Amino acid sequence: MKDARYRILLVSFLFVLACLGAYAQQNSTITGTVVDKEGAAIAGADLVLTDPATGTSATTTSNGAGVFTFPALNVGTYDLKVTSKGFQTYVQTGLQVNVSQTLRTDVTLTVGAVNETVTVAAQALQVQTDSNVVSTLISAQQINKIATENRNFAALAALGMGVSSALPDNNTPTSVAANFTLSVNGLRQSHNIWLIDGGEADDRGGAGGMDIMPSQDAIAQFEVLASNYPPEYGISSGATISLGIKSGGQKFHGEAWEFNRNTAYNANNYFNKTSSPETPRTKLNYNIFGFNVGGPVVIPHVYNNDRQKTFFFVNQEWRKLIQGSAPSAKNTLPAADFPVAGTDLHYVPPAFASSTTITVPNITASQNPSYAAKLASLGLTPGGPFPARAGCAAPCIPAALFDPNGLLYFGTGIIPQPTTANGQAIVSAVQPIDVWDTVVRIDHNINDKWHLLGHYLHDGVTQAYASPMLGWSGASYTSITSTLSNPSNSAAVKLTGSDTWMDAK
Repeated sequence: MKDARYRILLVSFLFVLACLGAYAQQNSTITGTVVDKEGAAIAGADLVLTDPATGTSATTTSNGAGVFTFPALNVGTYDLKVTSKGFQTYVQTGLQVNVSQTLRTDVTLTVGAVNETVTVAAQALQVQTDSNVVSTLISAQQINKIATENRNFAALAALGMGVSSALPDNNTPTSVAANFTLSVNGLRQSHNIWLIDGGEADDRGGAGGMDIMPSQDAIAQFEVLASNYPPEYGISSGATISLGIKSGGQKFHGEAWEFNRNTAYNANNYFNKTSSPETPRTKLNYNIFGFNVGGPVVIPHVYNNDRQKTFFFVNQEWRKLIQGSAPSAKNTLPAADFPVAGTDLHYVPPAFASSTTITVPNITASQNPSYAAKLASLGLTPGGPFPARAGCAAPCIPAALFDPNGLLYFGTGIIPQPTTANGQAIVSAVQPIDVWDTVVRIDHNINDKWHLLGHYLHDGVTQAYASPMLGWSGASYTSITSTLSNPSNSAAVKLTGSDTWMDAK
């Protein structure tokens, strides 16, 4: 009864993920034909496909033409066992299945007793004969070994056949700022589609690219399908980039890492050193660290003691980026020159322009009678200097001349207050970016025919800007900063069977 309750809880949890509107498939398939030594098809042969990493298996039988198929498999290495009455047992080990791959393995049975076994090892390299898709596989080893600047895995997609890259040298690893300018077979980047475990993760509202940036260490492998891909990928006219998330196994495993890049490690530009004082280097600091852990979901003496039912994988990564120009300053008004309603203003020339003088607006009665009358009532001569007033040394601007809207404008902060000793204002500074990236995957084997997979990805991005972000456009107000908060979420679930299967959506 306890086992049944835990099964219900796990299945319910994964179906909740399905309600988020995503669907999942790594779309890998093993297919083939079972024949005898004479090439005659053998119908009704029993086939068992086992994943040694998890100890789980799937079963099927060959049809009347001897054909069998194991659809919707996850990335991994499998063993195949085939039995049929009157023939020796056939075992093939080491069938390497990659993401979005159709792997053909034909089986030839030998007449004999079932208790006799013929074992063969799969070849390391096999020609894909059941699909004419033009693709490039980026393996787990390549993801781990090939250097990618800033740990943005989009650079690895540029290794694909037919791919022309316009990626920048400094590609920020965030879901909102990363660049995915990859032209495949001459098509625009917006024609490409990005999939994670078969679930769409494409930024359709931002000219293409991914709407989420999973940690590089959470990706098992991915494949760039450039052309001639199967009908199930018919949602894009360009390339399909299919990613597979890592999964847990029967043994617990984990790792931790840190990527560190700091401005202090670099020499300064030669021309920066020729100025006096020396121009500091543009700040560019990256500190990316995290961990992952995977294994079986076990409740001792209660659930999954044989470690063949439920597995998990969790990847957590933090990215802290500081980039931007060294602080610089621009001229602004002295603090004493910011007007206050109801208070006369003693004008103070700025330190950077100490010879500046001001005069009364030269407005005549014929031009603006009411304004000329106001100047006269205040004892001011058009075109002349502002004299001193009670409690206000010359040049003194009477409070009656201040426009109410002008006072509101000065109070918005658009005109920066001085922040340096010489009356200037700091207008640029470093711009920090913080990313919290979480990847969770659950695999559950209901029985030898039905399997459940679910994943959830979350990117929390907080990015500072030195100017206000007004809608989709920036602005030139150097005194107003802004912070962009961009949470990205992606969830997918897959329910598969060896004879029939469906996508929960």
